[in-house]
Amino acid sequence: MSEGDPVGPPPESEWRADVTRRWTSELRATAYLPFSPEEVEASLAELLDMVVLALGDTSRAVETGRAVGARLVEIRATGEESLSVTLKVLQDALLSDTTKVDALLSVLTEIAAGYAAADRESTFAQQETLNKALLASKLKTDRELKASEARFSEVFTSTPIGVAISDLEGRFVQVNPAFEQVLGYHRDDLAPMTIDRLFHPEDAEYLSASYRELIDGANSKRISDRKRLVRADGQAAWCYLGVSVLRGADGAPSGVVTMVEDITELHLLQDRFQHQALHDALTGLPNRGFFHTRLEAALVNLPRGARLALYQLALDGFELINDGLGYPVGDQLIRTVARRLENLVEDEEALVARFGGTEFALLVWEQAETPSVPVMTQLINEMLAEPVYVGGRGIAASASIGVVQRVVEEADAANMLWAADVALRRAEAAGKRQWALFDPDLAPEEREESQLAAIMPGGLEMGEFDVVYRPQVVISGGALCTLEAEFRWDTGDFGVIEHGDCLRLAERSGVTLSMRDWMLQTAWQHLAEWYEAGHQVRLSVSLSPDQGRDPDLAAVVHRVLDGSELDPRWLRLCMPIAAISENEEARDNLRHLSSRGVKASLHDFTGSPGELRLLREMPVDSVRLSRDLVRLVHEAESPDVPEIQALRALIPLMNGVWLCVDDVETPEQLALWREIGCSVAAGPHIGEPLLSFDVPDSLTRA
Repeated sequence: MSEGDPVGPPPESEWRADVTRRWTSELRATAYLPFSPEEVEASLAELLDMVVLALGDTSRAVETGRAVGARLVEIRATGEESLSVTLKVLQDALLSDTTKVDALLSVLTEIAAGYAAADRESTFAQQETLNKALLASKLKTDRELKASEARFSEVFTSTPIGVAISDLEGRFVQVNPAFEQVLGYHRDDLAPMTIDRLFHPEDAEYLSASYRELIDGANSKRISDRKRLVRADGQAAWCYLGVSVLRGADGAPSGVVTMVEDITELHLLQDRFQHQALHDALTGLPNRGFFHTRLEAALVNLPRGARLALYQLALDGFELINDGLGYPVGDQLIRTVARRLENLVEDEEALVARFGGTEFALLVWEQAETPSVPVMTQLINEMLAEPVYVGGRGIAASASIGVVQRVVEEADAANMLWAADVALRRAEAAGKRQWALFDPDLAPEEREESQLAAIMPGGLEMGEFDVVYRPQVVISGGALCTLEAEFRWDTGDFGVIEHGDCLRLAERSGVTLSMRDWMLQTAWQHLAEWYEAGHQVRLSVSLSPDQGRDPDLAAVVHRVLDGSELDPRWLRLCMPIAAISENEEARDNLRHLSSRGVKASLHDFTGSPGELRLLREMPVDSVRLSRDLVRLVHEAESPDVPEIQALRALIPLMNGVWLCVDDVETPEQLALWREIGCSVAAGPHIGEPLLSFDVPDSLTRA
């Protein structure tokens, strides 16, 4: 070394870097240093420089040694071997022939002393910090505990939900005011009691077992259920119970907390709503849904060989009572019928229900003494025939009744209800005060017809219907005079349904009017296309009774006519005589359309005096003979039978109105109708119905 350099190796040398790296590596092996290796090396390099300078100036040995020792503690080099590693690294690095041994020992000694002093102070500081932290934590815990206890006390006292804390034997430890209020007890009354004394007798066994399972750990969840408790006055209280186990510091059960919410009013309200959902509001009888449920239960619970009879009945002509005497009178009659039906079967194993409107049902478990079906249906109508007096007037009713009988082991609830409904519709079709027993031989046809009626609206929407045209000719010359529009429905799975069946199904499915409107629009559009192609022919559209009675008929026809430039005189509406005879609005519709030029005809003509009078009053130019009369003529053994003679005599009385016939199948029948005096004929002999695209060729050939 040259003069003026410090004693020992120069800090800037490669030696300095090697010593620092070794020192860092060995220190990190003895203690966790919360700094990066680079930061530790930088700190130790400064300490190494301080030690080298102190070796050259012994007066700085104490100060430097203490500072280096304290610095080692600051960088957390406080492992069990950290000090000895430091001393050894410095000794190996600094001890050389030129080093003053006394000076080195002095510095190393002071490093050890400074390290020990700093380590003690650090330990004392950590202990003091820890003590302060523990004290602060205890004070905070005490404050939070007091606040928690205050909050619990406030919640426990003010909550509207009753809360009771009991020990493991069920003795009450603490109850809140809400618990006293819900059950009507004072806490002093509860003190000598156990909680099972509050259980309702019908729920006591279940609740006692649930509490035991909860305490024993068999049920790890809390109890949450609606059960009855007994009030202080002995009355039952429906409560929502929430029960949980309280556990001590060791996790063992120490008590039970029971929360009680009074839901008595809610339970009664729900019972009322449930009753209303299952019973008819007017009569209090079970409704259709509840009746179905009870029927299913009967089929499950009754003996397999038990025999059930299901009567479904509908009051006849009830709309006359509502329309003529008012709905309050109708409601009173409905209630009376309900009570009489109940009285009728009070000695039977039976259920009475109201299905809605004027329909009722009886389910009877037939015993040896139970009246037979014919007797029971007679008893029902005799009971209904007894007048109900309202405002001094006696009102009586009758019913159409459908019946189905089944042995339990062969019965199905849904099928029985369907069968009873089918039998009822057949009874209604037979007239008033009739009854019908379900005929299983007709079941496939009945079910198929119900399916067709159900899918008919969708078929109309999906374009499954066609309009076909049946030719009508003038009998005297055979000339084509009219094409009559008819429905044809290609159902796919059920085959092709012709016009008459389409109208009958439409009445059941509720699409009668929409089908009429569609036919009028479609047929009038076809007629316009034929006229544009040079073919002139009159169009006839026959209406069902409901279609003819519709108040909107005239408006619908006007909209159809306004859709083209065709003369309205090319349209003929064939109205049912029943609709015109019974409905003034239908007659007004006919007169109004006639004033615009629409021709009118009547069908189902029988020649009665009332019908002949109608021909003089209404603007009609033709009538179509009832199919029953046509069949009677066709089946006659000779043309001289009284029925044919009567028809011959009828023609002069018709005031010039043409008589038309359908279903002419042979030349002989056509000749007979010509001889009788009919004007127009249609039927298989005249021609089968044509699809719209076949009509032009047929008209060309005609």
